[in-house]
Amino acid sequence: MFDQGKLLRDRLIDSWTEDEVLKLHSDIVDSFMESDSEHGVFAAVEYAKYLKHKGLDNLNYTLFLDLLLHENEEVIIALLGDGIVFKQFNKLQRTKFLISACFELLRRFIPGKVFEMTLETLLNVFKQHYRNAPVGYKLYPLSLDEVNYIGKYLDKTKSQSDKMNRIILDILSDLGELNSKDTKDQRIDRIGAHANRIRSAFLDNKAVLEEAIPAGVMARETRV
Repeated sequence: MFDQGKLLRDRLIDSWTEDEVLKLHSDIVDSFMESDSEHGVFAAVEYAKYLKHKGLDNLNYTLFLDLLLHENEEVIIALLGDGIVFKQFNKLQRTKFLISACFELLRRFIPGKVFEMTLETLLNVFKQHYRNAPVGYKLYPLSLDEVNYIGKYLDKTKSQSDKMNRIILDILSDLGELNSKDTKDQRIDRIGAHANRIRSAFLDNKAVLEEAIPAGVMARETRV
């Protein structure tokens, strides 16, 4: 039997661009979270479960990042709790937009308040991307500020063997290998030197991280 309603819906969906569909999803999530009600949180949790069921890929990862940005514990657990999405992030094709979007989240989040599962997921993107630092830098030449966004999550009240500290120190170690020997980009020397400066400030018991990272960037809060 001919379904005119379905035909109209299909035509409408086909008329949307991919960016418009993603924007619609993002607006829906925002409306869930801004309602600040049990129903809103429940809807966001169910949406997180739905996204996880659909699977993360290079076309929809911005929807996952949008959920991380809201920092709701129930949503984060629904999305990241079983480790599936974490592994899927590792398999994403590295693009300038992906790396830039992850840096933007690090910039916005506050040390001490961001959920560890969220932070580990984002940091692991950088760990994988800059494992071969010259190749990673060629695709996405990060700035000094962006090196700070990684380093600001170091916690000197914990040892270097702490999971988060270890991931960050490994990233900084890889970035510290950057130099301009095989390139004309002189900025790369400053990136490598700054990564080493932050790493050294953490490992030196007599130093403080604010000697390498602006104090405003290092502002830390405690999750209630």
